[in-house]
Amino acid sequence: MAQTDSKHLLIVYHSQSGRNESLAYAAYRAACEAEPDMDVRLLRAAEAGTRDLAWCDGVLLFFPENFGAIAGGMKDFFDRSFYPAIDRQIHLPYGVFICTGNDGSNALQQFERIARGYLWRCVSEPIVTAGAPGSEVMVQAEELGAAFATGLKMGVF
Repeated sequence: MAQTDSKHLLIVYHSQSGRNESLAYAAYRAACEAEPDMDVRLLRAAEAGTRDLAWCDGVLLFFPENFGAIAGGMKDFFDRSFYPAIDRQIHLPYGVFICTGNDGSNALQQFERIARGYLWRCVSEPIVTAGAPGSEVMVQAEELGAAFATGLKMGVF
């Protein structure tokens, strides 16, 4: 059972092809291994909401760019949680990983505007990659999950 002072990490992902899902799971496993006493929750964007944002101390987001924009499933999560999170003053550190078939630049730009609206703060370099994730990209997801969990646990952010 987790201690009451335990930190909580939320990992939210949207994936249709399975690419971003596999990356989110890699980050989840690495976060759990790096900080076994930390509460880590992995949720599809369709299942996540304001309650989950209020529960966590930091959030990692994994999603693709579709048609030059944030994928609809992730955008739906933002649409549902934005105003309730603002009302509850849920200000979080975040990391973002975009695995896409395009260059991902527009989705990242859109997301960064949304994050500024939430008053979230970026604590890791955004990762944007194109195509099917190979072993190097999976390692990036693992490193993000482990580093984010460790930083959260240490109170770095």
